[in-house]
Amino acid sequence: MRAFVAVAAAAEAPDGSSGPAPEHLTLRFLGELPEELLPAVLEGLTPVAARIAPFDFDLEGVGAFPSPRDPRVVWVGVTMGREQLVELAHQVSEALRPIVGSPDRSEFIPHLTLFRVRGPGDRTRARDLLEGRAPPPTPRRVPVREFLLKESRLGRGGAVHRTVARFPLTGGGAEGVTRSMPGPGP
Repeated sequence: MRAFVAVAAAAEAPDGSSGPAPEHLTLRFLGELPEELLPAVLEGLTPVAARIAPFDFDLEGVGAFPSPRDPRVVWVGVTMGREQLVELAHQVSEALRPIVGSPDRSEFIPHLTLFRVRGPGDRTRARDLLEGRAPPPTPRRVPVREFLLKESRLGRGGAVHRTVARFPLTGGGAEGVTRSMPGPGP
């Protein structure tokens, strides 16, 4: 399964799916995860949730990767709560290192992807947003009470994400993980 670890930045459907264009902040992309590694991933992530207390973060301002002059990904940044997200991502990556290896990039930059620049229309939209000719998204506060192991299935309408497991942040309290029941295939 194609998998990643994230925190939700928008409401999910009761079945744990978020449909096309979900709003989540990815902590660690895992890529293709063999099913036989799933128990080890669940076991590795559970103690992380027990060490981190719930927190909030603010989404505010815009930026781009690799740079505003050459945008390929346009994003909303994180202001308040940035340090907590960086710490959570670090602990997730460290817990998963023995199971899935090291992440591809060295520095975690907390952000919520707005869109990818795939053509001239996207490039114009990106420049307008990044140069202040278009208004940025309204700032908002996001509560983090859990992190999620998500599965991503690519289809004609884009990626559809399903929550495989939830890891409630207990900040030193009781450990626990809630695993979603497998859904029907595509």
